Amino acid sequence: MMEATWLFVVAGALLLKLFLDYIKRLDAECQLNMAPFAFEGPTGKQAPCASILSVPTKTLSVIIPAYNEQERLPATLQEIISYLHRRRDREGPYFTYEVIVVDDGSDDGTPCVAASFVRKNGSDAIRVLRLPHNRGKGFAVKVGMLCSRGQRLLMMDADGATQVSDMERLEERLADGIVGSVGVVGDNPGVIGSGMVLGSRAHLKESAMSKRNALRNFLTHAFHLMVTMVIGNHIRDTQCGFKLFTRAAAQQLYRNLRLQRWCFDVELVYLAQQLKVPMAEVQVNWTEMAGSKIRPTSVMHMATELLTFKIAYTGGFWRLKVDV
Repeated sequence: MMEATWLFVVAGALLLKLFLDYIKRLDAECQLNMAPFAFEGPTGKQAPCASILSVPTKTLSVIIPAYNEQERLPATLQEIISYLHRRRDREGPYFTYEVIVVDDGSDDGTPCVAASFVRKNGSDAIRVLRLPHNRGKGFAVKVGMLCSRGQRLLMMDADGATQVSDMERLEERLADGIVGSVGVVGDNPGVIGSGMVLGSRAHLKESAMSKRNALRNFLTHAFHLMVTMVIGNHIRDTQCGFKLFTRAAAQQLYRNLRLQRWCFDVELVYLAQQLKVPMAEVQVNWTEMAGSKIRPTSVMHMATELLTFKIAYTGGFWRLKVDV
């Protein structure tokens, strides 16, 4: 009996040490050194990354994390480029943009697909950043955000489940009082200040769940319950991969982001709450695409990440960096 008790104590202490080491590693990696990262051109020539802390030189940056997306990425990029061309024609030369594809260590043809769009559209409009190995969607989005040049920054999934034109709904809400001032960057008029607008699929919840099996619906309910326990229910849909940020908000949020995989969206909301970044939710059109990477085991990973950042912030292991 005594031996079993000691074994339990030793196992518990070992697990606790591993958990604390994991928290410390994520905290250390939060202060990301961008020096090793570079954009890859169509011929393999590399260009250094810009910095989120520098003065913006584009109106809009679209950041697309991509992991093994050779099948779905082409249609998404084509839709984005066509939309941005139409918008530039409509708004004139003041509307400038960049699309940043962050390849998260894909082992399929995703980098080649992205490079083909660089060749067609130029390396100033389309930029490809390749991570040497898979780090997770949250890490890929963070790297893309930290090296962006836009005055506004849109995070968008590679599957194209949300129409890029819905961004204008988010922009309207961003300009409609979510941030306090309107100013000029260079010769480009636009919004200055801190704000984050989240695309929301909450209005489609009943329809979507009626098409899914009972297990996935149960897992969805379980995840939402866990999220509510951590950050409350102010935001109804934290996981929609369609979010718009002002540059000031991106500076504050992504320089503090620790989680690298499933629940980075939840941490973004938590950080916005703590840093007093104004938030709003806007309904978007959304289509459930084939090829989802969500698995039943994903909820266990999500629960672990939620527990990790709740303990890390509450226990003071992770501290917020507020200077810009």
